[in-house]
Amino acid sequence: MLTKVRTATLSGIRGYPVTVETDLHSGLPGFHIVGLADTTIKEASRRIKPAIQNCGGRFPAERVTVNLVPAGRPKEGSHFDLPIALGIMMLGSEPADPEHTAYIGEVSLDGTINGVRGALPLAICLRRAGIKNLVLPVENAAEVSILEDINLIPVSHLREAAEYAAGTAVPGIYKRKENAAVNGKSNLDFSQVIGQESVKRAILVGAAGNHGILMMGSPGCGKTMMARRIPGILPELTYEEKVEITGIYSVAGLLSPENPIITQRPFRSPHHNITQTGLIGGGTRPRPGELSLAHRGVLFLDEMGEFDAKVIDAMRQPVEEGVIRINRNLEEVVFPSEVMMVIAANPCKCGNLWDSRKMCTCSGRQLENYRRKLMGPFADRIDIHIKVNPVDKESLQRYDNPAIGMKWESTEEMRDKVIRARLVQTERYAGEPFGCNGQLDEKGIRRYCALDSEGHELMMASYERLGLSMRGYSKILRMARTIADIEGSENIETDHVAEALMYRVDLKI
Repeated sequence: MLTKVRTATLSGIRGYPVTVETDLHSGLPGFHIVGLADTTIKEASRRIKPAIQNCGGRFPAERVTVNLVPAGRPKEGSHFDLPIALGIMMLGSEPADPEHTAYIGEVSLDGTINGVRGALPLAICLRRAGIKNLVLPVENAAEVSILEDINLIPVSHLREAAEYAAGTAVPGIYKRKENAAVNGKSNLDFSQVIGQESVKRAILVGAAGNHGILMMGSPGCGKTMMARRIPGILPELTYEEKVEITGIYSVAGLLSPENPIITQRPFRSPHHNITQTGLIGGGTRPRPGELSLAHRGVLFLDEMGEFDAKVIDAMRQPVEEGVIRINRNLEEVVFPSEVMMVIAANPCKCGNLWDSRKMCTCSGRQLENYRRKLMGPFADRIDIHIKVNPVDKESLQRYDNPAIGMKWESTEEMRDKVIRARLVQTERYAGEPFGCNGQLDEKGIRRYCALDSEGHELMMASYERLGLSMRGYSKILRMARTIADIEGSENIETDHVAEALMYRVDLKI
């Protein structure tokens, strides 16, 4: 007797269809799972037998063999419990609509179906494989409901799933709740930032073209305050981006019943003691790190000078390419990492180097080591370098004097400028492999970042005087293109080049 049940497995954040074949034949009682299953799946035999018996079912006394097809691809996850259990319970009969129905879920000893990680990526791959009905744990129904073209049948007990598979129960299709995807709005606003107009302008340029930004200044001058407000000026997530980011958080196990769908751009701020695996991702069973959790959003590295040098160096390739490649178990796992990199750092170890009111206590050797970490190859991959000075006395007086009524530029005003610039880029790059100026490759730079003769002369002079690398030269052209888009100019003018050059001046330590 042979039964086939459809399910899927994960490799990183991508899913692959799997068919669970269950065969019963005479011989000594046994339960064998083959097909490159991991330990979690092989342990299913110890969970499934008592679960079936506690549901009033009969576990076969013959030899049971479970084959996971395709046999050559590694498989992992407790979500294989449900399809394996149903394969055994349905021996001798065929599940309802086997070609268009799939099952995922973890089974407890009493038959309860528990939620699993990665339900959304699993559902996406099954939908692509032609699945129309997905039986899944009740806990995962809200997150998967973001998909609009697949029927979700949530179950809380093995008995319910068995009745549906046997065709003896009418399926209850999950209806998405409108308020299930509402995330709390942030009350952080750039109008709360006193002064720092030049820094806010640099942040505006970075957000408009998806350029990374390095802010360096004394402690307490507002670097962290401004960084936390950057997600508010970024465009809203598209439907495809919501699905993509929610899938990443599902694999990481970071979705909550209150917010089962990610609707706001991520903002991740890892502590400086984070490990390379925590930041990049990986592990025995590769899981996304902070770089992937910040995908399509902001990754903020506060106090960058305190991060381990090896951790910083590990970010070079992911930041440049927008993907992280990890080789595990004879296969490559790919995590996305298209982030707006925002970095804050003090000018020295004690933070007082640029403060005329305080004395720097760092030795020459300490300053050199600190500079080597901050201004090395990784910093060269960050587009914008900006010095953050303490708030000047005049700005503070204007803020404290109600009679003047000084109002700083708000998040809404900045977001409007960012959205207008992004719309220009979306139209310009329609059909191209890049979507914004910060992602332009060399071919795109030559085509879309042409300079007039005066701008070209300025760039040539700056290339020699500033000692720019070719990477730095290209980044200036990308930023000049973004500044032109913000100003509504079709062509890059000399003023746009001059402003872009301001953001690549070496920050002397």
